[in-house]
Amino acid sequence: MSNSIDIAHERLSSLIDEFERILAEKPNESDTRLKILDRMLTEVLTWKHSAILSEPPTQSGFIDYLLSIGDRPVAVIEAKKSGKLKPATKNQEKMVIALDGPVAKPLKDGIKQAIRYSAESGVSYALLSDGNTSLFFQSTRKDGRKPIQGKGILFPTIRSVLEFFPAFHDLLSESGIVNGLNISQLVDAEGITVSEAEQQYAVLPPSSSILTPRSELATDAASLFKEFFSKISDSSDREMLIECFVETSESTHADFEIQKILEKVINNVTTLSESGTKAMQSKIERSIQLKISDTVLLIGNESSGKSTFVDRFFEHVLPRAVRNNCALVIIDFDEYHDADGPISDWCNIQIRKKLEEALFHNHHPSYDELRGIFFDEYQRLSTGSWKPVYESDKVAFRYQFGQHTEQRRENHPAEYVRLLLARSINVNQKLPCIVFDNTDARSPSNQDIIYQLVRALESSSPVFSIIPVTDRTAWRLSRSDNLRNFGSRKFWLPVPDAKEIIERRIQFIERKLHSSPKMAGDYFARKGIHVKLNDLTMLSSAVHEIFIGQTYVTGLIGRLGNFNIDSMLTLVEQIFVSPEIAIDDLIKAKISGEPITTDIERTHRALIKGERDRLDEKHNEYITNLFETDPKQPSSPLLSFYILWLCRQKLNGAPQGSVEDKHWNVVELLHFLEPCGVSQEVAIKNIRRLHDRKLVQTLDPTNDQVNLVASIAIRESGIAHIELVLNSREYIEEMSYITGYNEYYVKDQVKRFMKPRTAHAKRELFDVFNRYIDKNDTARMTIPTSRNYDQLRSARNAFVMNARRLLRT
Repeated sequence: MSNSIDIAHERLSSLIDEFERILAEKPNESDTRLKILDRMLTEVLTWKHSAILSEPPTQSGFIDYLLSIGDRPVAVIEAKKSGKLKPATKNQEKMVIALDGPVAKPLKDGIKQAIRYSAESGVSYALLSDGNTSLFFQSTRKDGRKPIQGKGILFPTIRSVLEFFPAFHDLLSESGIVNGLNISQLVDAEGITVSEAEQQYAVLPPSSSILTPRSELATDAASLFKEFFSKISDSSDREMLIECFVETSESTHADFEIQKILEKVINNVTTLSESGTKAMQSKIERSIQLKISDTVLLIGNESSGKSTFVDRFFEHVLPRAVRNNCALVIIDFDEYHDADGPISDWCNIQIRKKLEEALFHNHHPSYDELRGIFFDEYQRLSTGSWKPVYESDKVAFRYQFGQHTEQRRENHPAEYVRLLLARSINVNQKLPCIVFDNTDARSPSNQDIIYQLVRALESSSPVFSIIPVTDRTAWRLSRSDNLRNFGSRKFWLPVPDAKEIIERRIQFIERKLHSSPKMAGDYFARKGIHVKLNDLTMLSSAVHEIFIGQTYVTGLIGRLGNFNIDSMLTLVEQIFVSPEIAIDDLIKAKISGEPITTDIERTHRALIKGERDRLDEKHNEYITNLFETDPKQPSSPLLSFYILWLCRQKLNGAPQGSVEDKHWNVVELLHFLEPCGVSQEVAIKNIRRLHDRKLVQTLDPTNDQVNLVASIAIRESGIAHIELVLNSREYIEEMSYITGYNEYYVKDQVKRFMKPRTAHAKRELFDVFNRYIDKNDTARMTIPTSRNYDQLRSARNAFVMNARRLLRT
């Protein structure tokens, strides 16, 4: 950001003398716009011409400029001829003025005009300028005040713009508007404060978390279980990944993601259920039969098993007769490093190596096979420039030609690869099937190079290309010509439920153990427990009974992990090795033959705390304290809960709607919360935290930043957190220990009821915590009585009713 400000400042510095000469000539309004304002917008602040609408009509006239970001108007500029705006002050420095005050009186007609245009075009922000004098202000408001009662930021001269350029850049640049810096400047100018900073006190500050002490037995047991989980989550175990792959089209959690891909990216997606897999098979068979090129995109969320699907498809799904007619080449771009040189060269070398392995018996061509590959060269040289050698000494010719082909193979891999592709079809009668895996790991520019290479290969010879990509990459491709170049079919790979994933992997481990049992050891003999553990058999049994037998556990794991396979497996391990589960007791129970059970309360505490003595979000990316507030800008402790609730209602309220209907535009959400007393700055800070914690997502998955032009929707983890707030006694209890209170005596009360873990003490703790939350919520948020805010009242009522339920149980 600072770099862009510096560059823009340099541009204005180079133009300031010219601008002042033009202004001295007192240009009319048209010349002021053309010679000053147009250039300020496009040359200094680098707005694109497509984002600047000139003279768009409204009910009462024509707006001089309407600035837009995407398809959303964000600011009105009302232009006047040079010298028209003469504020009633001799001050030449940037200043804050009241819009209805004496300094602004000569500007009042222009201010009212900009306010009217803003209301008619749906924007809340305006600039009034004659090229020399510039006044920025909020032109529509949501706080009950009339816009004319607000304050503005005045730059009396264009020289003052240069002198106070960082503020001007915040107010008028695209990045300043997108990131809300313009509003922050105006909020500061009006002297508005969200709330005074407060001191907060927590019973167990998260930053002081430590690993929970274990007994020696529990420590050893935890190590043993970690070894077990390293086996069921080993992403390098190809055999396990293929055998444990779950093919399903019943994953309802994927519906929203599929809709996003369908509507916003491509229009012919096939879900990879059994029928979808057959459709992909038919594509390959058609390419083999007709000897034509084709490309398919295999789209799935991050860690959805795309690479495993490809391996399994060619190894176990594709009929052997079809597979034998394919020359499979898998290029893994995770293996590429910048030091390897240009990515296109590296890719050609990898294709060369792996295509040779697929086509030739000894994984490299013989001399005679190389002669066949370069047969046109062989004929040209034997009858042309090397004819004397060919006719006089065929051995020498063979030697010379062998050196020639090796030089061509080594130094011109792209050309050689194209010759290999042609040979694969014409001689080996095999369709080259090239998988370009993990292209997402590369930069967008390198991705584009890879896609161009795919097109170049397909144009030289029949090739069947498979490109596994995430939804983020598919979204980016939809904005370029690349997507239109990628065949006619795209396949979506949904993630199965956590229960299916865990069950398949446990069954795999058990089959392995039963088929090849190893020697058991007296692992616990030194602990006084005399039993032989037959490798991991006992552990797999324990995990099976806890996770597969209790669907509430796997369901919660799936949602908290946003159905990312790696995340779900991490959560399983997090639960099982947490001291809250007491795995040493589980092992003792297994040894004694007692049933292995754990209750939902212990499971929730294990999810929340992991191996530590409290929730520390730095060590637990899956659980978020929704009651946390910023002591520098304190807000309602229910604000994050409310935002998630509103996002869930947006999702549920448009079952047949478009994907946009299920998202909140950030600006609209900020405006919705503003009448409740929530400043835009505080609201967007909360939204960004929810996004960073993966509880909400942006409509555009390639957008890593939440700004004013973004749209957001709730994620599965966000829905799970709503359920935790309303249904988990353990979540409320653990959050009561780590939440910062602005009243010291509340902290003391929570601490007093923390130690005696009796039912009475817990009810008292809930009472203290919930009364504090309710008190601060009602003090800091006022929900309007209109029907538009029914859902916000429902959220508050749901929390209050849950608090009462906790006191009764």
